[in-house]
Amino acid sequence: MYKVNRNVIMGKSQYDIEVLCRKYLDRAISEEELAEMLDYFKDHGIPEAFDQMLGQEFSKTMNNAPSEDIQALTNNVRFNLIHQIRSRKQPVRYHSLPYAAAVLLISMLGFFWFMSTQEATPDQHRTSEVAITPVGHKATITLADGRVLTLDESRDGIIVEGQQITYNDGASTVLALESSSPQQLTLSTPRGGMYKVTLSDGTVVWLNAESTLKYPSHFLEGERVVELEGEAYFDVKRVSDETSTQHFQPFKVVSAHQTITVLGTAFNVSAYKDEKEARTTLVEGKVRLESVQHRKNMVLLPGEQGKIGQDGVEKNKVDINDYIDWKNGEFIFRNETAKEVLHRIARWYDIDIEYSGYLPSDEIFSGSISRYSNLQTVLDIMQEAGDLAFEIKNRTVIVGNKLKKKN
Repeated sequence: MYKVNRNVIMGKSQYDIEVLCRKYLDRAISEEELAEMLDYFKDHGIPEAFDQMLGQEFSKTMNNAPSEDIQALTNNVRFNLIHQIRSRKQPVRYHSLPYAAAVLLISMLGFFWFMSTQEATPDQHRTSEVAITPVGHKATITLADGRVLTLDESRDGIIVEGQQITYNDGASTVLALESSSPQQLTLSTPRGGMYKVTLSDGTVVWLNAESTLKYPSHFLEGERVVELEGEAYFDVKRVSDETSTQHFQPFKVVSAHQTITVLGTAFNVSAYKDEKEARTTLVEGKVRLESVQHRKNMVLLPGEQGKIGQDGVEKNKVDINDYIDWKNGEFIFRNETAKEVLHRIARWYDIDIEYSGYLPSDEIFSGSISRYSNLQTVLDIMQEAGDLAFEIKNRTVIVGNKLKKKN
């Protein structure tokens, strides 16, 4: 158990809140006490004492690891708490997760990094002899003549400038283009891979797993158009255009069901073929979405998301962090079903999912997990938090019902 530091928090009510914080870290907090703690955080903010408790716990558990690692873990737990606090509109109730499991999930999220960096024990790999990890930085470039170049996995991006394609660290040249005329280039990532490209106009694109970006070696005056299949984050460079009354050159992203017209902005686009709708999430600036099928337009402002699919168009306010998590090295799940979570995990770890028997239809997950944890760690957290059971055979994850297996 922890000792209460009265020098950090003064006053009886604040002292009581610190006791609740310690119960939370010990996973010994009741449902009513958790609701009281979250309500206090919502009204007064997360106290500094809570951060100190986390730091002390991580320092002890991780044998005095570097302070920056301790701070990163503390920030991760705080981030998950903020997500939960923001979503609170009524007292905490756990309809789909057992109460103890829900609390354990929140607590475990802060420890996943520690677990994934330790030497594996036999029990940790009980379903797989080899730990499955993401591929990381991996991509290919397909040239106009059909040649395919495999990019260096030790680098994370390339730059297209003039007639040269170089790695973004400036260490070496990928390719010298023979013609000064625009050539169609295609950057492709496999399942489990991601890569970054800086286009000829200075626009930076982060390409997520199993995605393809088609773009010219350089843009002609008056037009900037790229094609996307999959998911990418765009940081569009503002370019002047004296021939336009608006004095800037629009940037267009053509993807499934839609065309996105950009002025100078940052946004995320998810337009995978195997998903029923394309989602555009605006971080900065302004974009206009055009639905090809429905012949409708919508303008997005920061914090808004446009959805375009077979059933129509829709615009909503969202938390942008939930949709750019992959770019920042995380999975963030907010009230997502087990199948939605596993679908995203399968694409990143390059695995197949096989469902065995009846599964709980209301199994819901919220929280964040590092995209660089090994697969077993991620599945262990999900299994501990709910009623699912997992078995790994080669690169296939068999999903079953934990309760059914016990019977």
